[in-house]
Amino acid sequence: MRCLRLALPHSCTRSPLARLYSTESWRHVWNEEIRAKNGEFNYQKLPKTELHRHLEGAVRLRTILEEARRHHIDHLPGVSLKDTKQVFDYFDRDKTGRVTPQEFVEACKEMEMQVTTAEVQRVIYHETKGKDNSLNLQTFNKMLEDLMLAELAPYILTDSPFPNLKSLLDRFDRTQSVFKDAQTFERIAFEAVEDAYDEGIRLLELRYAPSFCSMHHKHSFDMVLDAIQRGVERAKKMYDIQVGLICIAVGAMGHEEMERTVDFAISRKDVFVGFDLAGAETELTQWISQFRRVSDAGIPITCHASEDHETGHPFNAVLAVEKLGACRIGHGVQIVKDKKAMEAMKAHQVLLEVAVSSNYLCGCFEEGEHPAKKLWEYGIPICINTDDPGIMSLDLQGEYKIWHQDLGFDGEQLRESNVKAVEGSFLPKESRKMVLTKHFAD
Repeated sequence: MRCLRLALPHSCTRSPLARLYSTESWRHVWNEEIRAKNGEFNYQKLPKTELHRHLEGAVRLRTILEEARRHHIDHLPGVSLKDTKQVFDYFDRDKTGRVTPQEFVEACKEMEMQVTTAEVQRVIYHETKGKDNSLNLQTFNKMLEDLMLAELAPYILTDSPFPNLKSLLDRFDRTQSVFKDAQTFERIAFEAVEDAYDEGIRLLELRYAPSFCSMHHKHSFDMVLDAIQRGVERAKKMYDIQVGLICIAVGAMGHEEMERTVDFAISRKDVFVGFDLAGAETELTQWISQFRRVSDAGIPITCHASEDHETGHPFNAVLAVEKLGACRIGHGVQIVKDKKAMEAMKAHQVLLEVAVSSNYLCGCFEEGEHPAKKLWEYGIPICINTDDPGIMSLDLQGEYKIWHQDLGFDGEQLRESNVKAVEGSFLPKESRKMVLTKHFAD
């Protein structure tokens, strides 16, 4: 029962956002409705585009907990508590079917947990929304669920820079450990699209790595994609959002997995809108032949490059464009360290998929030193992304606030960045045109 701590961090629960978005024209939404009474933007109402969001890094914390329980993955914190009725009965000292603050404090005291009556009253107020002064089984279970999430959260989420690469990868591995069957993949895909819609996103590209998703589970690549596709299509029927899937090849997994991923992407090019390379900041040119095959198959290419402050050489982004055929770059922010790289990327006019908070959390730049505005003013097209919102405790509207308040982008520049993203999207032309006309037309 060590999880029964009375700290309920709201950032751990990822509850759905209110659907405040209206489908009126851009001129009305952006120029009239987006300003609150204090004169600031209502970031949630801004229609948005996101091109760089990893499915594996966009899983709800509650989903990780519930799927871990379903698959009996007991090594994750908060998973092992299953018999909540037994816990409730232990706290319900007088067997009335309700737990009072006094009973709660008494039970905690027996477990050598120091809590005060005031703390318990605050929890009860939170769980009952101020409507009751005690907990029934339903609200008690909700409290336990919140506490389980609070215990699991530090193992999955972060809002401070990762001390090292292992710390980041460990979080991905813990999330990936629940990817046990098709039902899980369909669920996380559906919820990722639903969450994007709730953030105001109207055109979304989700990317995932077949090798990573299948690792340790022996899933077939086709099974995973089919399940993800079902989840995406189910969400698209419910929400006004256009969605495309990008296949990621992980360079760090070696040549065999690279060839396997390329073969798979080409075989399923009817589903994938694009192809990406990640985990390969060094020796990019070793993948020229594989990317030529992708290009020859007619699949558009993006590439993680010039991201890391140590291995992300400024010219990696240029090599990805000129040697691998990339028509977009994931991150690319280290090009600011080299004027020739900046000039080359400006000449190519290749869109950079920039994720400011992710770059800070991954140690690419110190807080307050991100070069997004410098890239913009230099004439290099960039767009706004989250990267891994389910691991980095963020969402796209929070990124808009950073771009507006901290980086100095005004409303017109935010709109222009969205237009660049829609125009640079790998989705079919008719989908892009529809989004532009409906949400960003003058």
